[in-house]
Amino acid sequence: MRRGWFGFPGRPLTFFICYPPGAVMSQKPEDRTPLCIAPFVSLAVWADGESVICCEDKGPQAGRLGLVDDMSGLVNSEKMRIARRQFLRGEVPAGCRACLDEATRQPTVHTYYQEKFNWRDVAEAYDETTGDVSRTQYLLIALSNLCTYSCRMCFDKLSTRLNSDRHRMLGVEPVGYRRNDIDKVISFIRANPIRIVTFHGGNPINEPRFLDVLNELSDDVSVEIISNGSTLTSGNVDIRPYLSRFGHVHFNISLDGTRRATEYVRMHSDFDDVFRHFTDIKSLPNTTVNLHNTITNLNLFDLPAYYTMALSGKFADADSISSYIATVPAVHRISTLPPALRQLARERIEDFLHGLGDAGGTTPKDAYDYKANNARAYARNVLHRIDSVPYSPLLFAEFLDLTRRTDAFYGVDPLPEYSDYLAPDASGAPDVSDASGSSGPPRASSAPSSASQPVASDAVAAKGVVVSHPAPEPAEGLQVLAGPCPYVGQRSFRVSECIYAWNAAYFQNCTAVTVRIQLNPDAGISAATMATLRTTWETGIENKWSNHFVCAGPYGTSTITVDVQWVTSSPHHVVRVRQGPAQSNMTTWDTSDTGDVAAHEFGHMLGNPDEYTDANCPSRNPVNTGTVMDNNTGPALQRHVNRICVSAPLAAEVFSIGLDLI
Repeated sequence: MRRGWFGFPGRPLTFFICYPPGAVMSQKPEDRTPLCIAPFVSLAVWADGESVICCEDKGPQAGRLGLVDDMSGLVNSEKMRIARRQFLRGEVPAGCRACLDEATRQPTVHTYYQEKFNWRDVAEAYDETTGDVSRTQYLLIALSNLCTYSCRMCFDKLSTRLNSDRHRMLGVEPVGYRRNDIDKVISFIRANPIRIVTFHGGNPINEPRFLDVLNELSDDVSVEIISNGSTLTSGNVDIRPYLSRFGHVHFNISLDGTRRATEYVRMHSDFDDVFRHFTDIKSLPNTTVNLHNTITNLNLFDLPAYYTMALSGKFADADSISSYIATVPAVHRISTLPPALRQLARERIEDFLHGLGDAGGTTPKDAYDYKANNARAYARNVLHRIDSVPYSPLLFAEFLDLTRRTDAFYGVDPLPEYSDYLAPDASGAPDVSDASGSSGPPRASSAPSSASQPVASDAVAAKGVVVSHPAPEPAEGLQVLAGPCPYVGQRSFRVSECIYAWNAAYFQNCTAVTVRIQLNPDAGISAATMATLRTTWETGIENKWSNHFVCAGPYGTSTITVDVQWVTSSPHHVVRVRQGPAQSNMTTWDTSDTGDVAAHEFGHMLGNPDEYTDANCPSRNPVNTGTVMDNNTGPALQRHVNRICVSAPLAAEVFSIGLDLI
């Protein structure tokens, strides 16, 4: 779950009155209305056990679940007592200012509390002398951080999969699976007149004890589930029958754009799966569905198409929509954009608003009108926020660097709006080519050809190899499987090292790798010669790369196999074959090349750079390794294929507690 606004049934934009400090109408708390009712009725607990006033609270924590005997210690912590007194005095706690300011332009969590709770109904539970409340009506709870998605704008502590990927990609500290004390949560539910429970996470449905908590709730409790839409099963149990007893269930499905945008932002997600689960949950008679998106610089340009899809397209059956403009992490703020991209975003959103029309304060007549009113408010607030701070080239450069790393790790192409900024020659460095004009890396003493990457910092450049970004090589040794099957599908990604760049590509079915190569012989090379070369090269490649390496994980181990296929159409790679001896590279081989040479060039097709000394790459590391990527005759190593083990989605249907191990 993103830290910020959560879904609620669509409503027209509501404004509130901020009373000035000291504007007290009576000494009795029940005769005063606090600026926000949240700390009087609710408690929010994140996946790491940290508690706050509500999901929009950006102030210091109120305590941690693991450090108190029961959850009442969090409800009546010093922070919560101070916040209650401040709100009654007409003051705004520092962590709440952004939300109250935002509520003047669009619906926020503050609007939600205004609609759900009446101060006169809860004031009697507040003790003005101590600042304590005796009853909690609303619980927002993350049971654990289990999640199958790696959302780019999310935080490592909120997703096991995201943290696992970033640990491999960026070297961040592993968090692993963390469950809150669910027995304390159950005791708290039993001790309080809970009216509403919002489950967030992680993806709460993934938590195996989700149904244990759900079953503790009274039938009259309103259940809200903040989900990524990946599954409707918890511990292999369909949750829908368990939801049927409640008077109202509200599903909040996070979807950050149309197909291309949401699958790019939410790595490992499947747009069609989300729609299927959306349709399934909509069929329940007691359930409403809110479609929520977190607006960042990654899905900003897709925003008009997303709102159109939610209003009158594929997801038009959604009962409501909500949006949250991300402020953290800073690299994904919409205000990171340079002037040209800001202007492009403004034009697209203004065109959308013009096409949608202005409601002009008319009363919404149906769900479409409610959603349209909210879409207008969110879009106008985006226009307000795009230019909220001056452009920072440094922050934008940080965003581009992180995006390069992430795109390369997952083997995906950049979004079209950023393709020029992320191109290998975006730094303006000259294009370096060999005499043949080849774009593939050669072997031995020749320099690979292609455009160079922007220069990395010294600390990163010293590592030598990058995959479309400055990033460390995969570690030696068995690489942990991303799931029972790391990937099924085509893989294609840009690889850059020093001044060289090329495209790696292959088909992967779990750990079975197929590479289709089209050989185009020069005139004068006979069919018999080509037949011999194909046999020599295929044998050399498969002997070096196939059946030697293993992906290991909580589901067992799987051997990597390699199959070279010589094709005449739909190739992953096209190779010119010329008379030898001559200098070869990935896209130009010769008739004198041995099976070892072909195995070296094949290593580039999988995404591996050279490992021999090269004056053009003085910082190359590793170098002089004695491997196939160094001297051709050496062996391939586990690190050369680790990318195959960690490259792709984990299907929700096979997700289990086994993710403890990642």
